[in-house]
Amino acid sequence: MFDFIIIGSGPGGLALAYKLKARNYKVAVVEKDKWGGTCPNYGCDPTKVMMAVVEAKQHADQLFGEGLSGGLKIDWESMRQRKLEITDPYAERTFNGLIKSGIECIYGKAKFTSSEELVVDGRVYSARKYIIATGSRARHLSIEGAEYLNDSNHFLNLEHLPQNITFLGTGPVGLELAQLAKGAGAHVTIIAQSNLKIAHFDKEIGEAYLENLKSLGIEFKSQILISKVEKTSKGLILTGNNGFTLETDFVVEGVGRVPNIDLLNLDVLGVETSSSGVIVDEFLQSSNPNIYALGDVVAKSVPHLTPVSEFEGNYLGDNLEMENPKMINYPVIPSVVYGSTKMAEVGILEGKNIKVKFFDTSSWYSYRRIADPVAKVKVAINDQKELVGASIISNVADELVNLITILIQKKVSLEQLDQMILAYPTIASDLNYFF
Repeated sequence: MFDFIIIGSGPGGLALAYKLKARNYKVAVVEKDKWGGTCPNYGCDPTKVMMAVVEAKQHADQLFGEGLSGGLKIDWESMRQRKLEITDPYAERTFNGLIKSGIECIYGKAKFTSSEELVVDGRVYSARKYIIATGSRARHLSIEGAEYLNDSNHFLNLEHLPQNITFLGTGPVGLELAQLAKGAGAHVTIIAQSNLKIAHFDKEIGEAYLENLKSLGIEFKSQILISKVEKTSKGLILTGNNGFTLETDFVVEGVGRVPNIDLLNLDVLGVETSSSGVIVDEFLQSSNPNIYALGDVVAKSVPHLTPVSEFEGNYLGDNLEMENPKMINYPVIPSVVYGSTKMAEVGILEGKNIKVKFFDTSSWYSYRRIADPVAKVKVAINDQKELVGASIISNVADELVNLITILIQKKVSLEQLDQMILAYPTIASDLNYFF
């Protein structure tokens, strides 16, 4: 009998497990795949390891002829090997860390048989409370020939890069992987079901990001609904509406994600769910008082991001079984689409008494110094003259958005910022101009 069983060993589940163990509870973690979850094993970490190589080449290309000569070429096989060497050991390190801390590790597929019992590969376990942290997986299209479609995991594990690769959807994951493929020499096509746009990002900055991808040689097809995938002796043929056809070698789906709840048998617990995941209250508690949920498996309005899951894990670790638990209070959350040129956004960009300012920073010294090909910043300021939001495109958008996130979260005014001395020349040294 455990105090808590956490189903899922991703960043959120791990943060919770260690917190609860530090409070001297008897804790178990269940995992059916790689210890550590999607982000370090299949998602963020391996993608960004490979992206570092693409960024280096593209940055060199941007500086070509400005004191830099010669040519660079990306080798997919070597780039993939570097990724494996960095990320493959993570699962074992995660498992060993849990064991060393005295946390029980249970491997297998979990399924509830009652509110008191959890069955994992035929063995029965019980706990006073359970936390669902099973994350999400790529959504797959139900079309003819769907068995020939691949997800991001398949793409990152390619031993050799196909000559022609097609991505379905304009979500962040697909856009990032498309840049890896293009940087390594593949011909890349991205197919959008509707008009070209990047959901949940500012329209103007999003359009600038898509134009930058086009300048790299990535082709886009919009308002195409793929209905069939056919395998031939030469590769694959995609068929869509309005007579659309496309020959390609490899197809990656990027059409959203679905929560990993279908195998848990949550109906037996009376846990309310939706197509977006487990429905929880402001304490991350489900409709069953003994069942909590965190991370990407939760139906929520805040972004499904790794640091959000970890934040929720730390929150539950501090508040579970406390006499007066606090409601979860999310800070401002930045989102980034990676690449050599990055797009980032945080906070709000419209609302009552909100003033929006637009800056083309391409000519600013901080960006000319690094030959940033496209650098634009849109900020929102409230009537207290505080930054409340920003949308950015540049080589260093990820750095800038984190700095602006701190200014927003801490409500730093221009007067307070002027009392600080920041290293120059850096991206941070430009912050006061945005007020």
